[in-house]
Amino acid sequence: MLLFCAAALFSFLLTFPVIWVLKLLHLNQSIRQEGPPNHQIKTGTLTMGGIGFILTIIIFTIIFISFEFNLRYLALILLVLGFAGIGLTDDLMKVFRHQNQGLTFWQKIIVQTIFAAIFSAFLVMQGHYLINPALYVLLSTFLIVGTANATNLTDGLNGLLAGTATIAFIVFALVAEKLALSDAVTFCVLSAGAIAVFLYFNFPEAKVFMGDIGSLAIGAALAGIAIIMHKELLLAVIGGVFLVEALSVIMQVAGYKLWRRRVFKMAPIHHHFELMGFSEFSIVIGFWVVGIILGIAGVLIG
Repeated sequence: MLLFCAAALFSFLLTFPVIWVLKLLHLNQSIRQEGPPNHQIKTGTLTMGGIGFILTIIIFTIIFISFEFNLRYLALILLVLGFAGIGLTDDLMKVFRHQNQGLTFWQKIIVQTIFAAIFSAFLVMQGHYLINPALYVLLSTFLIVGTANATNLTDGLNGLLAGTATIAFIVFALVAEKLALSDAVTFCVLSAGAIAVFLYFNFPEAKVFMGDIGSLAIGAALAGIAIIMHKELLLAVIGGVFLVEALSVIMQVAGYKLWRRRVFKMAPIHHHFELMGFSEFSIVIGFWVVGIILGIAGVLIG
């Protein structure tokens, strides 16, 4: 609890100067025209606020986890930095172009795959694998890239990703505690604290968005810690909200390409509920509740 509070406080204090710099540089978000009409009022909201909690996670991990005895966490931090860098590039391109289009889909996927593969290959070289090493690298890479893009898709409503990610990290901390994985407990608790405080700036009204720099890094961190804990399959339960968000997009695209019909009113699925008439606040709270239920299941299974 002390580490959670310390990370939260540090993240809170760090985010204020981050917001000041974002305002100074006029780094504002452009909202995609294809989104729900009521989202257009969010145009001009500051973006890249995730810098605060990402720096907190990195700094606190360096302080509280000894890389000398556990290089896997150094690799994890480099993975998070890599995905944060991809997100930062994407965010800056959107800002400078004054549109909601940064890196192309394939540009992001290729670079993400490279970072994820390096991380996975390093773990295998450390003897950290469950199946055939080559297959493990392939599956771990897929898990990291898939999770990062799933959390990126989830970041579409105020507080949605920050809340569900906080829940997921807390749950992984509880699972790690059961398994007596002290470093994993430390990483998950400090990550939960750093991200949770972002809700102050983002929910229910958004003073700032976390941006892709935050959403991609969160997914990489979640997948990375799941792999380190050898709880890869459990991520599908604990991160069930992210999985459903990603599947809704896949189903929407597949349905339209195959039958020229949309499965949902709009994807990701949180937009579907918006167009059904649910308020943004109620959808976010509902998804948090689902995340908690899935988290309890994850603790029981793990």
